[in-house]
Parts: sequence; C-alpha cells; structure tokens
Amino acid sequence: MNSPFKFLDAYDKSDASRFFGRDRETAQLHNAVFASNLTLLYGASGTGKTSLINCGLANKFYDTDWLPLFIRRGANLNDSLDFALKNALSTAIQNDILSLADRVQLLYRKNYRPVFLIFDQFEELFILGKPAEAAAFYSAVEELLSAPMPPKIIFSIREEWIAYLNEFEKTIPYLFENRLRVEKMDDRNLFKVVGGTLRAAKIDIVDPSATIRKILDNIRDRRDGVDLTNLQVYLDRVFRKATANLPLEVSPLNPPEGGRSVKFDPSVVD
Repeated sequence: MNSPFKFLDAYDKSDASRFFGRDRETAQLHNAVFASNLTLLYGASGTGKTSLINCGLANKFYDTDWLPLFIRRGANLNDSLDFALKNALSTAIQNDILSLADRVQLLYRKNYRPVFLIFDQFEELFILGKPAEAAAFYSAVEELLSAPMPPKIIFSIREEWIAYLNEFEKTIPYLFENRLRVEKMDDRNLFKVVGGTLRAAKIDIVDPSATIRKILDNIRDRRDGVDLTNLQVYLDRVFRKATANLPLEVSPLNPPEGGRSVKFDPSVVD
C-alpha cells in the first residue's frame, strides 16, 4: 500500500482532494492577493505556508486566471528571478534587452493571464545572501510594482525573520500593509487533516477518534503545539509500520467498499 501522506513534500495543486484544515486561511489569502499587488505571508516553521499557496490558493484559480512563477533563491535571488522570467517567456530574448517590468508585460501579453511572482522561503535571502544582493532585489521589486502593468507578488517567510524586512520596507513603505499570518492549527483542524487524508485514501482506521487523539498527543510540543511537517512524517512512519506488519497487521475489519482497514497504533513510533 502506498502511503497517502506527503512526508516532507508540500501539497501542490493536484492534491486538492486531500488538503484539509486550511479553508479559512485559503479564503483569506485569496482575498489578500486581490486587495493589493503585494502580499506578505508569514508564520512559524511547519505551519504549511508553501502548501497554502501551492494547493489552497492555486485551486482558487482556473488555469486561465493566473500564471504563477514559483521562485526560490538558489545561489542568488536576482538571478533566480531573471531565470524564471526568461524560462516562462521561452524566447531568445536576452536578460539585458528588456527590463524586468517589460518582461512581465510581455509575459502577460503572451499568455493573457495575470502574472504571480511567488517568492517562497524568502528568509533564504537573509540567511544566505549578502546586503548587495538584497539591495538589488529590493530595487527590482520597486521597479516591478511601479510598472504600468505590475505583477502580483507574494512573499512567504518564516515569522522569526520578519525583523530583517526593515531595509526592504524603506524601499517599499507599504510592505506590511497587506499581510496574513498563518497560525498553528487547532485540534479541530488537525483532526480534519488526519481523518480527511485517510478518508481520501479510502483507509478506515480502528477507533478513529481515540487513535487520532493519540497521534496528536504523541507529537504535540508543550509550547509550540503540533508541527504539520512533523505530523506528516509521523503519520507516514506509522502507516508504513502498520501496512508492513511490523509489528502490526493490515486487518480487513469490514472496510467500506474499495477501502482498507488499517490498525493504526501510534505507540509504535517514538
């Protein structure tokens, strides 16, 4: 049996049928990107910011309604932005011929879809970059947002790095005006994540309420709550042990049609 859990991977648009617990935040983010050309999404590590964009927000749009470019820093954030635009244009135009703003406009005219520039794990600019790289990037963003046809820009950043945006705010004074904080999930939504994922995979667990409660209690940090990444890793390990019969067995306890009943025992994983 293949594991229905994402392990360390983020959810993407194809995972809509098994993305649970973030309906409110998805609607809030969807509203935010229409309120302004610049959106700041932040939250603690493990709150699922990337999945919220790649799956939650992505599934609010038809493919004809948006053109998303997902950008990570790599070796240099400015080079990554240049590469993303050049690759999306798929033309022989060299980077030094057109400005960033002109390339975004050309990309829109080529596809007739609003362009979204999504900078995931934006804190990498501060963790790995140098001041000159950051200053050049801030100027690039100012250019893009001042263009006659600006793109939509989303920055996703871990909240402990928010203070490092001080210099950025000097270039873009309204940087914090349209922001959304992603909170840790409460137990009601965590139950939706676990139970919904299992139902989507047609897996019927024994005594689901007690089992899901035990799973959450096992990985709950007394101060920080439940980390969604840790939850996915934990669920994947429990599932693999259950289905590999080490030490548990797969038991067809009158599963629903097309379903599989699995004895989930969260005590087998430390």
